[in-house]
Amino acid sequence: METSHSPFHPNSVESFFTKYHEAYRVSPSHASGADLRILTDALSLSPHSKVLDAATGTGHTALALAALGHEVTGMDVTDVMLQDARELAQDRQLTAEWVQGNVEHLPWSSNTFHAITCRRAAHHFVDPGQFFRESFRVLKPGGKLGIADMTAPSQAIDALNSVERLRDSSHRRAMSANEWASLVVSVGFDIEYLQVWSELLEPHEWLYPVSWESTEGQAVIHALSTDEISQKLLSQGHFVKYRMVLVADKP
Repeated sequence: METSHSPFHPNSVESFFTKYHEAYRVSPSHASGADLRILTDALSLSPHSKVLDAATGTGHTALALAALGHEVTGMDVTDVMLQDARELAQDRQLTAEWVQGNVEHLPWSSNTFHAITCRRAAHHFVDPGQFFRESFRVLKPGGKLGIADMTAPSQAIDALNSVERLRDSSHRRAMSANEWASLVVSVGFDIEYLQVWSELLEPHEWLYPVSWESTEGQAVIHALSTDEISQKLLSQGHFVKYRMVLVADKP
């Protein structure tokens, strides 16, 4: 949470998510989107697994895993998001541990977790490769890494990143599925599962929680009106949202 003693850059993750935390707390898509079901199914975890949900936000993924009976820790850099996660856990009568910190520097010893998840967040990371290396370190042998994130075909990824940065200035970089997989494999993981699909969204649905009337919204409208962008990301007036779920094993 922003205070006079701990200021953060206006383009930072903390700034964006402190501003919009309530919207993510009540977002049906974040609470129960198809990618959440696909991710938890693809992980196929043993009962009572010890799981870290990295960049947990308001805790929707962590709480879904806790509801399945796993021992879950949710980690996020933004204090107010973790406050929401604690309240949601209490409302749902679920138990999870909540830790504030940077997921690129995990404060656990090697071979701690059976699984690590990261849903709709890795595109914000300054160095996703460092997060994957840290994940590899703290996972037990045979442990699983599960990533759910935005993506796009290689020919559209630059267009996606350009409009995402207009919508959310804390956005770093989304990658094609090939890039995600290559980076995970380069760290030492074996790919077990990879699925990419697309959803057609009304432009305002994709822009959420940013409003059309905001400066960011108007910049996005202008960008989407250009042929170079619209031909790659729009279909019959709908925004084509590509999603990916990737599960990898630590040998």
